Amino acid sequence: MTSGRFYTLEEIARELHIAPATARNRLTLGLPMQPSLLVGRRRLFPVDEYEKWIASQLTRTDARDADDFAAPDQRGPSHHKT
Repeated sequence: MTSGRFYTLEEIARELHIAPATARNRLTLGLPMQPSLLVGRRRLFPVDEYEKWIASQLTRTDARDADDFAAPDQRGPSHHKT
């Protein structure tokens, strides 16, 4: 259930440390962004959905980062020529 609190596009951009134009571009291009809804001409982002989305992104990033610390034989052959 949503809390009824929403971020505006500008607030989301500030949270993500990106320009509002970048956030608009990501939405237009269909790139991964948190859930939002259009109310009239305003794009609103439910606060609780944003928090869930951020948590899911952090989990995915942590899983990718764990691969970076795996022993070389677990990651496959090295591409570095010695």
